[in-house]
Amino acid sequence: MGTPQQSRTRVSTGILSDGERAFFKGEKEVKDDDGYQRNARYRARQRMDQIEEDLDVLREAGQEDLVEEFVNRFGRVERLEREVEELRAKLDEDDGQ
Repeated sequence: MGTPQQSRTRVSTGILSDGERAFFKGEKEVKDDDGYQRNARYRARQRMDQIEEDLDVLREAGQEDLVEEFVNRFGRVERLEREVEELRAKLDEDDGQ
């Protein structure tokens, strides 16, 4: 278990940086919206590639529990949420006919 100092440490980025998050939420203005968005999307893809590599490193290091936790938190839940939204949209379309 980490020390109290380590427990309070915040990771500065996920797939998006704080600035990119603010931009996509409409809370940050930039000079070139299209260019900023294009670059932010590129960086997000690069970070996703890094996540894949990190998961491989964790597997090789015998940290399968962390890999499984990641997959459970982000893989299945997101996929299910997306499917639910698609089904809701289809139901709404069917009700409108």
